[in-house]
Amino acid sequence: MPTKEPILTPELKRIMKIFFLASLGIVFLFSFFNEYRADNSGDDKDSRITASSKLYFKNVRQFYYDIEKNEEAKLDIYRLDKRLKDKNLLFINLSIIISRLKDKAYIYVEPCPILQNLDPISIKWTDKVLQKEGTLAFKLGDRTSHLRLVEELYPLIKDGTEFEVETNQQWKSILVSEKERYVFKVTAEDYFRLVE
Repeated sequence: MPTKEPILTPELKRIMKIFFLASLGIVFLFSFFNEYRADNSGDDKDSRITASSKLYFKNVRQFYYDIEKNEEAKLDIYRLDKRLKDKNLLFINLSIIISRLKDKAYIYVEPCPILQNLDPISIKWTDKVLQKEGTLAFKLGDRTSHLRLVEELYPLIKDGTEFEVETNQQWKSILVSEKERYVFKVTAEDYFRLVE
């Protein structure tokens, strides 16, 4: 009676070990270079746009904006066409930046030239109806600081609060005219609708 040879020979075991270790190594290696891996940081969750919100913005809202295309970075920058442009005035404009590659949108604060050299920009607000006041400090920095300022200012503008900005140790009125407030509110609302 012939003897049966073992199915798992030492050579086959060696090949299986090599295959298993190579497979693990490839998975481990690709996990470092995958740009679409899960983002658990929580920093960028508010910037994702859905197909429906993007479609609404492109078909309805974008016609109210001046569009600047940055082909190299695959970004579209939207600025409301009714925004203030006089470089001698104190104002804060907003822009919406859409990344065509990542389907993300960001909002950026664009202060007038007079305020661009201030770091930080200090804004004092006073709500005379509710008898409340406060100050906001904005440093031109990463997209999170821009979003945070918009999230803090937006509800105050809706309530008709008065604003002042500090320039050269003097407090001067800002966001005074209806046009200024309208531009800020509309751009913020379009952004918040875009990222739902």
